[in-house]
Amino acid sequence: MKNIVITECHDVLNITENGGVNTLSQSEADELANFIRNENIKREYISWDNKSITFINYVGYIQCSTFSIEILPKVAIHNDFIQQRNVLIEMLNESGYINVTTTSLAQLQLVNGSLLEIFGRIYASSLSSELSKGVTMKYLQIEKNLTTLKGALVISDHIKENLSRNKKYMAYCEYEEKIIDHELNQIFIAANRVLLKYINNLETQKLLKQIDHVLDGVRYKLFSKIELSRIKLDRTNKRFALPLLLAKQFLMNITSSFSANKETSFSFLFEMNDLFEKYIASLVKKLTEYTVFEQHNKYRLLVKENNNRDIFQLKPDVVIDNGEAQIIIDTKWKSLTKGNRSGVKREDLFQMYAYLTRYERAQTAILLYPKQLGIGFDEDIQHESWYLHVDEQKKLKVYSLSLENKWKTTEELKNILQINGY
Repeated sequence: MKNIVITECHDVLNITENGGVNTLSQSEADELANFIRNENIKREYISWDNKSITFINYVGYIQCSTFSIEILPKVAIHNDFIQQRNVLIEMLNESGYINVTTTSLAQLQLVNGSLLEIFGRIYASSLSSELSKGVTMKYLQIEKNLTTLKGALVISDHIKENLSRNKKYMAYCEYEEKIIDHELNQIFIAANRVLLKYINNLETQKLLKQIDHVLDGVRYKLFSKIELSRIKLDRTNKRFALPLLLAKQFLMNITSSFSANKETSFSFLFEMNDLFEKYIASLVKKLTEYTVFEQHNKYRLLVKENNNRDIFQLKPDVVIDNGEAQIIIDTKWKSLTKGNRSGVKREDLFQMYAYLTRYERAQTAILLYPKQLGIGFDEDIQHESWYLHVDEQKKLKVYSLSLENKWKTTEELKNILQINGY
């Protein structure tokens, strides 16, 4: 089973006649295309021609019948896949997609392998830990004719079933019974089956097999996407939130592979523009004592004259409010360039202009990009600064952040906030 590792947006996955260690054959490319089509993966995020594939904005993992593709974020000049995996895990953890302790993150760095190996270990470790505290059970309501009284006697049914038929030794009862075979545990069994087929790490395999043993008696069940989305936790089982989240991720995009041997295919993919936005918002909240709003949607830009209805919703990624003034941050998972406006798109400038004019207390609007290393401004933080013709106090600035590690990202973000009075 070959595992191809590429970086999002930068690396090209080539298609050759017979395939190779880091390339796809035409039949493998066809299988991947069918999987993407059937799972409704956004085609606009995939650049595809006859001889190559480039993933744009997606990071994560795709498992097909005879190969897997690991897509990592570009965070350094040279590809260091271990570092890139660690950065991705840190971003997912900080953004709330997963919830792993600092100690566990350090231990994960010892797991040698793909994103699947890392996510598999997180899942197996968290689920094993929770099961050691007790297996979650459900109460099943049962009505049954018994020779001994159990629970409550159902008078009407007892008369009909027993007294009218001279069965004086029977009692028609209603009672509750604890069962292990319920949907939550069935999801874990289904996820285990998928992972045991592809996980190579012996320690993770051992944990998965131990989980199967603990959940002995739980039947295997196939889940649809709708069924998975309906399963919620309550106060009695909320401690299983992390393993359930990951199990759903493993199972949500599972499909029968279009290969001859009908192997299972699945994926877990994340959109980098959403992840970058949530990552920055979470870090900002930790760096400032002021109120931070995510996806602020209080204002609209215009009012329709004939009915006084507000139109054109404004929704900046982050708004920091100190009670007197505001600063707006919009994240852009795009590349800056050494050229006119540093490559900032015209539509992004108009968007920020709208924010500055509608948010009366906002003095600064920031476009925040990932730092593009190796193109001439590796050490630059601020790239552009403009002010509005109608108000020189209102400024639009362009910054970039290093994503090489969380500490460096945090320090540079802190510096940006301090420079702008926050």
